[in-house]
Amino acid sequence: MSNPFIASANVSVVKVDGEVIPGVQSIEWKIIRNRQNVYNIGSQERVGVDVGPLYVHGLIRVRSTSTKLDELLLKEVKDLKPVQILVQTMLRTAKVKDISFDDAYVEEKTFSIDSNGVGISVYTFTATRVRET
Repeated sequence: MSNPFIASANVSVVKVDGEVIPGVQSIEWKIIRNRQNVYNIGSQERVGVDVGPLYVHGLIRVRSTSTKLDELLLKEVKDLKPVQILVQTMLRTAKVKDISFDDAYVEEKTFSIDSNGVGISVYTFTATRVRET
């Protein structure tokens, strides 16, 4: 039986191309597999599925803003290159697991500030795959 995956967010680190992103509040992602239902003509019941591409969609929440992520988002089209996003999960002082997002692109940023005065930037990224080691 494998050990459960338990990590502490306050000591885990997010890196983009090896550079630590300061102020990360959270990271979340989902793996999406495009899928289409297949039906027989005149039938309402599915008879199969057509499976398409798989990709990763994620969000990184950062207190205030991230210079590195802003630079990646605002690059000229001709200068766009994929990056690697690495999450080093920790439990106290011990590394639990590395989660790597390959061929990632920063695609969007939203910013909000609430009545407590804490600004939060949310960066959206996509990646070709996610690997856990």
